[in-house]
Amino acid sequence: MAEQLTRGEVQDLLTKFSKSNPQYRAALLKNPKAVLEGQMGSKIPEAITVKAVEESPTTMYVVVPYVPKPGAELSDGALEMVAGGAGGKGGGGTETYTCSGAKGGQNTRVEFNATVKLV
Repeated sequence: MAEQLTRGEVQDLLTKFSKSNPQYRAALLKNPKAVLEGQMGSKIPEAITVKAVEESPTTMYVVVPYVPKPGAELSDGALEMVAGGAGGKGGGGTETYTCSGAKGGQNTRVEFNATVKLV
């Protein structure tokens, strides 16, 4: 099962790779949706727009997250995109989880799909 990353984790990785690889940075600015799809190994639905905004030394951007109105329900497609879970082997509705020997229950993801072709 593919690992689910939070938006914050994705942003941290994009920042890391953009700072160290000018070609990656240019591709991300040119076509961010294609770069993310390649990195994550899955298609982003057509209904979702991905925008790249380049900060300057004198301008900082703050992303204000979308908050649905109270009582609003997500579509099946939207639910599928945000659903998480484990692919472990469990019985009777239980799942098993591993932390790969981590102490304190935290692991850090340090790379995406390394075989991505830059646009």
